[in-house]
Amino acid sequence: MKRMIFSMALLALTLTSAGKTNDTDPIRQQIRWEAPAFPSNEEGFIEKLYLTYYTSDGQRHDIVSDMSLPMPADAFAGGDIEEPDINFDGIPDLQVSVGFMNATGHNPVYNWYVWDVRSHSFVEVDNVAIINPTLNEEEKTIYTHMLEGGTMYVDSYRWKGLQLEKTGEWAEDWSEMTE
Repeated sequence: MKRMIFSMALLALTLTSAGKTNDTDPIRQQIRWEAPAFPSNEEGFIEKLYLTYYTSDGQRHDIVSDMSLPMPADAFAGGDIEEPDINFDGIPDLQVSVGFMNATGHNPVYNWYVWDVRSHSFVEVDNVAIINPTLNEEEKTIYTHMLEGGTMYVDSYRWKGLQLEKTGEWAEDWSEMTE
């Protein structure tokens, strides 16, 4: 019996690490979201976004995302959530809009959370600034784009274990496009 349990656990770990579809975690398939909350502080600024979700096993999970910059509550236009597969493992993850890098409105910032099959919860990706990302599934590469002045800065990342590792960076002249 112990050998059978160990074999089943090893099989589950193998399926998860091999990047199979979300069939490997039926709990992820049945998440129920609560509407996001954006409470403002005494000065009328939003500094954090609060997300709550419930998994089919009845567990409540809370996610707190810091805003990239405090935003006036009456001008806030963010907090959108999407569920792309950011680590290319076949299981939907979470992308949360947390505002902009600066006041220009050209550099949207996102917090990312990957779905952890073992804990049945989202785990924050915290080692990279995710600015205006583009996912290339074929290359299994993530590109971030930041426009500053007339220059577009692009960084590329790939997953190494549970973290994003920078694999390249370059800049392109966009001055003609931004004038």
